[in-house]
Amino acid sequence: MKMSFIEFSVENFKIFREKTTFSMFARKSSHTFGSNGENLLKTSLIYGPNASGKSTLLQAFVALWNGIIKSANNPEGSILPYQPFALSSEEDKPVFFEVVFSLGKNIFKYNFSFSKSEIRTENLFEILSSGKEKKYIVRKKQNIKLFAEFKKSKDIKIKTRKEVLFLSAASQWNNDLAMKIVEGFKNDIRVIDSTNTEHYGGHTVGLLKKERNKKDKVLDFLKRADFCIENIIVEKIAIPEIPESIKQQILAMGAKNIPNEADTVFFSHNKFNTKGVKIGIAKFNSGEESKGTQKFFDVIGPIVDTLENGKVLIIDEFDNSLHPYLTKFIIDLFEENNPKNAQLIVTTHDTSLLSHKELNKEQFWFTEKDKFGAGKLFSLAEFKDEAPRNDTEFSKKYLEGRFGALPFVNFKN
Repeated sequence: MKMSFIEFSVENFKIFREKTTFSMFARKSSHTFGSNGENLLKTSLIYGPNASGKSTLLQAFVALWNGIIKSANNPEGSILPYQPFALSSEEDKPVFFEVVFSLGKNIFKYNFSFSKSEIRTENLFEILSSGKEKKYIVRKKQNIKLFAEFKKSKDIKIKTRKEVLFLSAASQWNNDLAMKIVEGFKNDIRVIDSTNTEHYGGHTVGLLKKERNKKDKVLDFLKRADFCIENIIVEKIAIPEIPESIKQQILAMGAKNIPNEADTVFFSHNKFNTKGVKIGIAKFNSGEESKGTQKFFDVIGPIVDTLENGKVLIIDEFDNSLHPYLTKFIIDLFEENNPKNAQLIVTTHDTSLLSHKELNKEQFWFTEKDKFGAGKLFSLAEFKDEAPRNDTEFSKKYLEGRFGALPFVNFKN
């Protein structure tokens, strides 16, 4: 059952004091696809200076994601990830998250708020085509009211502790709708921290080993990105013997076992003589390649999986170690080669993408801090006085400060 990202809101979390909403709603265009009567963007880009809230917005979504997927496993007395806006006199105000998403033939709105020690509120509604909301879960602390398909799960209310989201608990106790929602978030939405992509390289390696056509696709993307790579080889390499004392430390940290060998990726490149004639192949360990090549390889697996299965991919610091042509190449994959209606959301400093003539104003968002240190999020579409033409030089206007969201740097001192 396909899940699509529609809207996310956060309030009183880290830099965000007021309720702040990011949306993939848009006017119908070549940049959108239809989902249950709504037009949703395929790609969206978030800009802003350092410490203005770009990464915090994604951290908030990850906190919501973790709550939905994992909170049923919270032991009694757990401390929740309560990180309120610090520059406020309001004490004990709960953190609030809300997400609107499409799942199969339905659109849902789910939100919850929490303090350090308990869930304060939790609500699940279906948004009907009429605009009305159909109730499923309405919760205030431990007063949990259930409706529709959840009525048969009343016994789960007793088992839901104050540190646990009912939706997460209901999924573990096999409520059908709860399971579908939780599995949708778990399997269809992935968030990548682009400054630390090594973990995702394993996903790319898995694709290479699983199916020949997946390897061909990854290799095709690497060639199109002009890394001069002719082939990818995955070999098992023996791991050097580890001292017994270190083995015990690793096992004590939760490792189930310590392998004797590991998958190692090699890239092959053509060799040429002084006359430019090909004379053979040279094989390089992936660790010998540039940081940009390594990062592109790490993220291309999740990108292929996202595109082929119509999932949602969110990347923080998208342009880290990547040339502007490569960031544009990835954006274009989602804009032009996306029959399953996958979605890509990124934070970036790459202003060249603001000049991408095929993207429109609704796809660009900006973060900045106000004079009270609170984060603000706004869309380029809010600037009604700017010409809506796709060839407007948005990058130039952004760097001129026309849209705000720039750092205030004192170059004189």
